[in-house]
Amino acid sequence: MASRRDLYQSYQFLVKRVVSGVVLRETDPAQSPLRRMGGAVFGSVMVAVLALAVAGVIGVVSPGGNDRWKDTEAVIVMEETGARFVWLPDEAGVFHLHPVPNFVSGALLAGTAEVVEVSRASLAGAPRGQTLGIADAPDAVPDPDQLVGAPWTLCAAPVELASGEQVTRTALVVGGTADGGRAAGDAGFLARDVERGTLHYVWQGVQYPVPDEGAVLQGLTLGDEVQVQVGTAWLSGLPEGEPLAPEPVAGRGQPSSALPGAVAGQVAVVESESGGQLYYQVDVDRLVGISRVQADLLLADPALSALSYGGAPPTALPVSPAQTNAATLVPLAERGPTDPPDEQPETLPVRSATETVCAAFAGVDQRPAVSLGADVDASAAALSEQRTADGTVLADAVVVPPGGGALVRAQGSDSATDGFLFLVTDRGRAYRVPDEATAGVLGYAGVDPVPMPAALVARVPAGSPLSAQLAAGAG
Repeated sequence: MASRRDLYQSYQFLVKRVVSGVVLRETDPAQSPLRRMGGAVFGSVMVAVLALAVAGVIGVVSPGGNDRWKDTEAVIVMEETGARFVWLPDEAGVFHLHPVPNFVSGALLAGTAEVVEVSRASLAGAPRGQTLGIADAPDAVPDPDQLVGAPWTLCAAPVELASGEQVTRTALVVGGTADGGRAAGDAGFLARDVERGTLHYVWQGVQYPVPDEGAVLQGLTLGDEVQVQVGTAWLSGLPEGEPLAPEPVAGRGQPSSALPGAVAGQVAVVESESGGQLYYQVDVDRLVGISRVQADLLLADPALSALSYGGAPPTALPVSPAQTNAATLVPLAERGPTDPPDEQPETLPVRSATETVCAAFAGVDQRPAVSLGADVDASAAALSEQRTADGTVLADAVVVPPGGGALVRAQGSDSATDGFLFLVTDRGRAYRVPDEATAGVLGYAGVDPVPMPAALVARVPAGSPLSAQLAAGAG
């Protein structure tokens, strides 16, 4: 009887004959068919190894050789060092490899923000040209989805120096607001420019210069109010209104034919049919309608007492409707958008002269929303010089989210469409962009710039314009 071993060997012998018959068409060959296949595989592997070795030797003897980057419009970056180049033709059509100081310069010259990395060896044989580009252009620009919009918030806040001295600094928060604070709303308050020493009245997001402090403080009973300390840059960023000051008529002190017994410059008041009061300034031949605020300012003007009231304290002359009907009247002019208020607004209490004051801008034609006591942190902001060579006052710090930025159009009004375009980076610099085509080269094709008042954008320190002509050295 056959053992298990005999049966297994018989099975192996049978399988070998079947395989030989299929592969070699011979059931009893001199050698195994799998031995021939193993030899073929071994030979193939050796040929591949030999080919790789030859390629390696060629690479050592003749390195580089990758010229495909020459056919690509892109900023060329050397893999080993990060150095940037552009491949451009000269006037004769001969191409040269030009070094550039930063990515934006390369993108402007190449006409695209695409980047191709090339080894040092592949660039070794390329003819070099002169260095091109804009030295202070940014080395990186924010991605389109990292751009911020409105609001922009301008704050004047106290800062303690290393010496212990407390000073007022202006910070511009791009694409953000300050936390907390009390909204001013329709209330007004006084602000003192700590750099120029001038006084200003802030109301509804507009700052009104106060050239005659005595008349305003006395006439509007603001002498005891705390004046918040602000910088020139903060006031310069706000819309500026007409000065809040007395506006006397010419010929003060001369007899008036408009109102018997009165002299030019005096203030007259009449009770209206509705129960209110109408104010006029007496002119030499007519009565000129004025607001309640203007009447209070005139009556507090020391010059009016001497010229029109014979040195006596000025008071409003009560007149009847019949007297005004008999006179030539100039009605009160309709209040313009930058005119001071007609009626004295409620006063917003200022808790401390060093209280933080902020103005949040949502757009161009919308007046900024002013608040007191907000919390703004400018410790991580990019610090700037205080003013430009031409005297433009700058914010002391510009706060932009890290890696972010803003594409902004500086406009004089919401209806303007030809305002200058700027790219603001997280380094706190605003770079002029000549047109939307250039913005597209930088990766912002189809991105709508956020409109902001030109006076506000001017608080951001400016970098060099980002133009291909300037990058090429054409000026």
